[in-house]
Amino acid sequence: MDPVLLSRIQFALTAGYHWIFVPASIGMGFMVFLIWTMAAITNEDQWYKAAKFFSKWLGVFFVLGVPTGIVMEFEFGANWANYSTFVGSIFGPPLMLEGLFAFALESTFIGVLLFGMDRLPKVISWISSFFVFIGSSLSGLWILIANSWQQTPSAYIIKNAALGPRAELTDFMKAVFNPLLVSQYTHTINSAILTGSYIVAAVGAYYLLKKRHVQVARSAVAIGIVVLAISSVIQLYPTGHAEGRVIAKYQPTKLAADEGLFKTETGAPMIVFGIVDEKNQEVKAAIGIPKLLSWLSFGDWNAKVLGLHDAAKYVWYQQVLNNPNYANEKVKKQVVDSIMKAYGINPNDPQANEKMVQILEKSVPVAFMFYAYRVMVGLGTLFILIGLVGLLLLLIGRLYDARWFLKVLVVTLPLPWLAGEAGWFTHEVGRQPWMVWGMVTVKNGASANVSAASVLTTLIGFVVVYTILFYIWLYFVKKLVREGPEPVEGDVTAKPAPAVSAAGGGQ
Repeated sequence: MDPVLLSRIQFALTAGYHWIFVPASIGMGFMVFLIWTMAAITNEDQWYKAAKFFSKWLGVFFVLGVPTGIVMEFEFGANWANYSTFVGSIFGPPLMLEGLFAFALESTFIGVLLFGMDRLPKVISWISSFFVFIGSSLSGLWILIANSWQQTPSAYIIKNAALGPRAELTDFMKAVFNPLLVSQYTHTINSAILTGSYIVAAVGAYYLLKKRHVQVARSAVAIGIVVLAISSVIQLYPTGHAEGRVIAKYQPTKLAADEGLFKTETGAPMIVFGIVDEKNQEVKAAIGIPKLLSWLSFGDWNAKVLGLHDAAKYVWYQQVLNNPNYANEKVKKQVVDSIMKAYGINPNDPQANEKMVQILEKSVPVAFMFYAYRVMVGLGTLFILIGLVGLLLLLIGRLYDARWFLKVLVVTLPLPWLAGEAGWFTHEVGRQPWMVWGMVTVKNGASANVSAASVLTTLIGFVVVYTILFYIWLYFVKKLVREGPEPVEGDVTAKPAPAVSAAGGGQ
């Protein structure tokens, strides 16, 4: 058993599980604030009942989001000690600031919201919902500052330290606003808002289909559909497009894998669908749009897009060997030699550099990337269609009676999570073999003294514990659905009130 592979599986499991709750927490934070705002503006009872009801949903997502996120921070030190040593002075501050400011803000006000909405003035609940959303958004910001820096590192210098080479900041603000941050942050937060809007709309649709809590359900479906229609379009453009442009410029191997581009092309087509043949390095039965990839990537219909081999060559020779951020040649040799030795390559071999190019080329699973990327984009396109159809039905006054559409919302509720997971797999697997682009790989970033048996034991433990936690989460979600929001005067429920008999004086 390979401890590095097991560590990668363990981190993928914990991160993927954590991401079930993160977009829901951030997205529901925004939706809850929006619903509390509608309650304050309209002063209508159904909006207040909807606000209180979905605040409970937010609490359920938040409670499981916290412990699953903390686990990953321990994994950095336990499974990836060499990585932590190399990048700790840069990766550490954003994580510290996330805990000190963002998480503290979010956790404090979610407590005020959940335990005070029946005891405190309504304006306090509104203010609390605002700070919960701000806190969760800031939490995401600090985490994505750390993640985006690893993808497109900037404002650093690699120096020698007691434990070997390490990256140190030269300009904090330039490192924060690295090339990927803005597009990645807006794309990620908007995807969370899309998820939150889908939850609200789907829950409202379920109650309308069951003819329960109709007034609250109508409010939920209406506001959910409006936000879904807007956020689904924003997810494609400008946020998705902007992130794609950054990846094309700074991570060419990821772009080549996303598009199944094995050979460099001028005026490269955008392949809508095809069958990847990695052995023969081609995409069979490809259906594509001529020159679209070149235009989307570089704003030029005839721009050259690097194929996988040329992209790997560019990354090694330009981004690794010609990296201007080494303090001196001795440090550069230490870093480069460490990468080579981790893959069994003798740095003194005349073919060492070409062998590393082959390693970079083979490290990216093209078929996986190609299909995962199309799952993400395909679902994003579906969300636009659902959002716009729902908005049209709302405008013509048919939304609440269109049972076919309400069923679509309920049945497709898991899809925003699937799209999010596919997006993160594309984002993270696509930078293989790098943990920090051009500096640390998964092999020389792993802990040297952690055995495969130790990693396997903790991996099995995580699977067991997370399965139990998921069952508990499902229990409380079902409980929320079963109980529903507090009744609104004159509302329709699944159990109509008993008729008053004539003998009892009913008219």
